[in-house]
Amino acid sequence: MPPPVVIVGAGSAGLATAAMLRRNDVDAVILERGDSVASSWRSRHEELRLNTVRCMSDLPGLRIPRSAGRWVARGDYVAYLHEFARRQRLDVRTGVAVQRVDRFPAGWRVATSAGDYETDHVIIASGHDRVPRLPGLPGQEQYAGPVVHVAELRRAADLEGLRVLLIGAGNSGVEIAGHLVDAGVDCLWVSVRTPPNILPREIAGLPLHPVTPWLRILPERLRDAAARSVARLAFGDLSRYGLPAPALGPYARMRTTGVTVAVDQGFVGHLKAGRLEIVPEISRFEGQDVVLRDDRRVRPDLVLAATGYRPGLEPLVGHLRVLNAEGLPAAGSPPGLWFIGYRTAIEGNLRQHPIEARRIARAIVRARSRTRERHLAGVEQGR
Repeated sequence: MPPPVVIVGAGSAGLATAAMLRRNDVDAVILERGDSVASSWRSRHEELRLNTVRCMSDLPGLRIPRSAGRWVARGDYVAYLHEFARRQRLDVRTGVAVQRVDRFPAGWRVATSAGDYETDHVIIASGHDRVPRLPGLPGQEQYAGPVVHVAELRRAADLEGLRVLLIGAGNSGVEIAGHLVDAGVDCLWVSVRTPPNILPREIAGLPLHPVTPWLRILPERLRDAAARSVARLAFGDLSRYGLPAPALGPYARMRTTGVTVAVDQGFVGHLKAGRLEIVPEISRFEGQDVVLRDDRRVRPDLVLAATGYRPGLEPLVGHLRVLNAEGLPAAGSPPGLWFIGYRTAIEGNLRQHPIEARRIARAIVRARSRTRERHLAGVEQGR
């Protein structure tokens, strides 16, 4: 019997892959550094909701309950992933931190806080947004006020009454900005370096997400043109509010920079109503002040950085030379080493996870079948 496949990470990607392997009668063990399934989802702020519709966000074999609504809340999605792992009878081992993956003659050795695992196939599913990325601006170390990443925020309501400078207007920045205004911050400045591509979740009550997969048949320039038309229809010209049209459309920008589209959850309405203000990028920190590129000074109670994340795969597999300059999996991984959940997509990563999981599971079944055939052939020749 071959050893169980080792999967690193018990988020939606890891769970989907384990379930697809189980359907193909392949044993798998999931190693999770947190104390439960979906620990990374559990750590995000309470107001978080999926930007993808419920029916296109579930995993193979179990639908997200209709009671969760069209746009599933963080807590409901965490509960769903727990139920999925239970129903699929997945072997999830929590509190196990994976430290390093190495080759050895028979396959791969996975070093963990609970000892080593040896297997012929390792699947890295530890998450695209694993390690918060802080900006590191001039004067930041001497700055008198707090600078925290949005990953540390548990509830937008905790910032009620504060003057907040939010760095970044990407997907997480646009999302949290709307929640902060709803929560009653005293003042919200949003520091923008590159104008974002913002799209509505719905138009006339109809969700846009189900349409996005069909746009893949179009050339990139037509997809970008369609997205820009939808944005103009929904929001009009935002340049008078400090957000000019971005130089690149959402698909071109994602292809060239990896930055995906921002989905509006109230941000644009608050912007037009004057409940938040767009300001230039930060030049430096100075005493209690934050100096902007136009030399304007603001004095927030809190600087909140929505400056993105990185996968943080270097300690695990960086020595194997399988990562590109951005720290993402490069094409052509060695046999038996797989990555899932690192491809960004306008239509949403959750929809991609089952697709990638099926592909990986089938490839592992084929690889093991070839290995078994070679072994049998060798036995026959030795007779």
